[in-house]
Amino acid sequence: MACADSPLTHAELVARRFGARAAQYDDHAQLQRVTAARLAAFIKGHGGPPAQGLVVEIGCGTGLLAAHLAGQACRYLATDIAPEVLERCRARLGHLPQISFAVLDGEGASFPQTPAAIVSNLAAQWFHDPVAGLAHLARQTSFFAFAVPLSGSFPEWEEAFRVLGRASGLLPLPDEAALNDALTTLSGHIAHFETTRHVIRYENARAFADSFRGIGADQPRPGYRPAPIRPVLQRFARGMDATARVLYGLITKETA
Repeated sequence: MACADSPLTHAELVARRFGARAAQYDDHAQLQRVTAARLAAFIKGHGGPPAQGLVVEIGCGTGLLAAHLAGQACRYLATDIAPEVLERCRARLGHLPQISFAVLDGEGASFPQTPAAIVSNLAAQWFHDPVAGLAHLARQTSFFAFAVPLSGSFPEWEEAFRVLGRASGLLPLPDEAALNDALTTLSGHIAHFETTRHVIRYENARAFADSFRGIGADQPRPGYRPAPIRPVLQRFARGMDATARVLYGLITKETA
């Protein structure tokens, strides 16, 4: 635990932000719900998770992905960095006998026994180093499936700020080429990728901004200074399409 006069670490800041919004997370997690279903289908399309052994989820949130996968697992460990969010997952899925729960910072996680599979839905973008964090997780198992939003997401919002001669406050997202380089060069592993564009319709610009704030994902990029955004709000007063570019990946170990 950090001392009162010590700055919070990156992980502590993430945990605090998401924990503070746990009660309203599901009301705003439109994209997370869509990608959870798509990631589950992506996994199924590649043969499904291992039938035996432990499946570990990194950044389970309130259980949107676990609701698709836990019933198929022999044992399922749902983990999240924010205890308050993890309790929401427990409330949703704690009745399943094969599921357990743990507070965990997934970025550098290691396990006493090698998991049969590790899965993660829209969590790695919050790592201090998403590319290195995903590569690390891939090395911890023979079956690693994930979804992560990519640089170039939400171009509608970014363009509205460019017109004003400014940059938006959205955090930088992982670069697709950097992820490909890091994950396709893992020794003894095979990578399968699919990039999908998901378009989410929002009532207006305020609703789009609230979709980040409502789940605790409103931490601005470093150095961002808030300024009036009335022209942006007016631009999307009658509705806004927000396009997310999401990489779905499956990293498996080669068999002899």
